[in-house]
Amino acid sequence: MRNKFKFIKVIIISSFLVSCSSSGNFDKSTFVKTTSTAVGGYFGYQLGDGDLFSTTIGSTLGAVFGATLTDFINQDDYYFFKKETLKVLEINDNNADVNSGYWRNPKSGNKGVIKIKGYFGSPECRLIENIYVVDDKASNSFGAACREKSGQWAMMK
Repeated sequence: MRNKFKFIKVIIISSFLVSCSSSGNFDKSTFVKTTSTAVGGYFGYQLGDGDLFSTTIGSTLGAVFGATLTDFINQDDYYFFKKETLKVLEINDNNADVNSGYWRNPKSGNKGVIKIKGYFGSPECRLIENIYVVDDKASNSFGAACREKSGQWAMMK
């Protein structure tokens, strides 16, 4: 029973730390990472009988788990669209015949087709059409991507 109260205290303290660090804007990624780090540290502390090494290992494992969980949570339709678009842009630089790609979000079932429609401004920017399919109803939108000075492609919103 005493361990349950300690665990609840850890969660409450983590929540307060997250709320202080987010300056009014709730960020679920920060919350998940902070909470998982605190919970990992708590379990490391309990399993290692208060040993600093065990607490540190527990916190580290909690942070790794939190980062993985956050990546999974943030995988929305835009994540898969952007990932495929950047891949097609890189391939298109080396092979002009490749100017389209397909993405699908396994969590939502939504999907889309990406087409590079042309260049604008300079050869470093591309006009991109996204044919977005939700519940078998297609709609399209246009966007752009430009190559940054670092050599990486960046999506323009």
